[in-house]
Amino acid sequence: MDESLLLGLYTADAMRQIDLIAIEGIGIPGGHLMERAGLAVAGEILERYEPEEAVVFAGKGNNGGDGFVVARELFNAGVEVTVLTLAPAAEYSGDAKLNLDILGKLGVDVREVFDAEGVPAEHAIMLVEMADVVVDAIFGTGFTGAAKGAAAAAIELINEAPGAVVSVDIASGVGASSGSVHGPAVFADLTVALHAAKIGHFVTPGGTFSGEVVATAIGIPPLCDRDADVWLLTEEGLAPLLVPKGALDHKRSVGTVLVVGGSRGMTGAAHMTAMAALRAGAGLVHAALPQGAGGEKPFLEVITVEVPGAAGQFAAAARSALFEQAAGLKAVAVGPGYGRAEEAQLLVRELLGLGRPLLLDADGLYALGDRPELLADRKLPTVLTPHEGELGRLLGRPAEEVAAQRLECVRSAAQRSGATVLLKGEATIVADPSGRAYVVPTGNPGLATPGTGDVLSGVIVAQLAKGLGATEAACLGAYLHGLAADLAAENAVGTEGMIAGDVIQFLPAAVERLKAGPQEETHEHH
Repeated sequence: MDESLLLGLYTADAMRQIDLIAIEGIGIPGGHLMERAGLAVAGEILERYEPEEAVVFAGKGNNGGDGFVVARELFNAGVEVTVLTLAPAAEYSGDAKLNLDILGKLGVDVREVFDAEGVPAEHAIMLVEMADVVVDAIFGTGFTGAAKGAAAAAIELINEAPGAVVSVDIASGVGASSGSVHGPAVFADLTVALHAAKIGHFVTPGGTFSGEVVATAIGIPPLCDRDADVWLLTEEGLAPLLVPKGALDHKRSVGTVLVVGGSRGMTGAAHMTAMAALRAGAGLVHAALPQGAGGEKPFLEVITVEVPGAAGQFAAAARSALFEQAAGLKAVAVGPGYGRAEEAQLLVRELLGLGRPLLLDADGLYALGDRPELLADRKLPTVLTPHEGELGRLLGRPAEEVAAQRLECVRSAAQRSGATVLLKGEATIVADPSGRAYVVPTGNPGLATPGTGDVLSGVIVAQLAKGLGATEAACLGAYLHGLAADLAAENAVGTEGMIAGDVIQFLPAAVERLKAGPQEETHEHH
């Protein structure tokens, strides 16, 4: 995967280094960068919202200084602007103080409106209620921890604003390096990222606060940039990974898949994985079901194979049959509707020795317990696709902790297992054992329905069967899966009534969209 075609996401520390190189290494004045930043944000506001009244909340640091420039530019454009500072004027310094003084000379209305306990004055509430646009310039990318006092009160006030909320660089209260949120945070409609996007713009929970994210140049030369190790996936970067069917291809030459799952009462899960693999381009799919479960659901385009089992559950006796099936196919998915009987779980650990690329999901992951290291000896591509609860079990950590530290947890699982790990959810993350991570921008709330994870497994295992590496298959599969959901929402069912079958139906359209080349992309969270 050509990472130069993806959108690199920076940590706060990387952005700090970039700033230092530009200012101290190149000699670009910090005030010049502040000026360019404020001009860019003001330009976005004027173009998008054409406001008559605006309120700018300005913190004590450089982010507040950016806000002062925004206020000046809006004022010069004829907007009625009020600036609400979070500290006395004497506590501002450097370029921020310079731009605050300029506002005073221009006659811009600047007020310090929070008392020692952080309680806003009544007229501040009224100003926010009347504003067409509220600008959040409280904290920049260096923020960590939880907002308190006047900053916390300002954030709560901003979140009650009826007008559009625009954050300068990052929504205040969000950790730029991880997307963590430990206290109140601004819900922005638009975030104008300065120079480059940050991890916290897209990784949840912080990513859900960002609204639409627009990265804007502020005069930092490209030679100042650092290498990223987290990227946002793009159509331009993923399209080259597609392996389309050619005129001379046949069903065995374009990727063959074995799905191991579908215990009694759960055959629908295996069916959806198998059908998704076909819809994502696999040529031949076998579904291995335990004896007694084969007649539950129709598998019209899928070859079903009953393997030895008891009462519709997988058993140790299925081992040789499953190894024989896998030997004739290119990639294997284990887990959808598989079952959690003790003997079935022990069989999963045997299947780790299959000499084929392997995907583990659902009950296949359950069999690992809290020992992702069981996979460490596998040499072939291996993908795990947990949700937050499943990843928590793998790592021996509460699901709530995983939800709060998604990037750190998925990287830990990838490092411990030696596999590529895909953490499902809003802004799905794919991580490889080296720590490199990729954020998936496609998908919508309609995916919150049974079976969509089984569909995802099918799309990814189809890419493994086509010969892609684990990380490439997981990234392409997740992007196509989310894109199919987006197309289903736009063209058929919306998000409220979407079901997994809708996603399967739109997978071919998603593949064709990606084949057609990059579309105009906006990065928005819902």
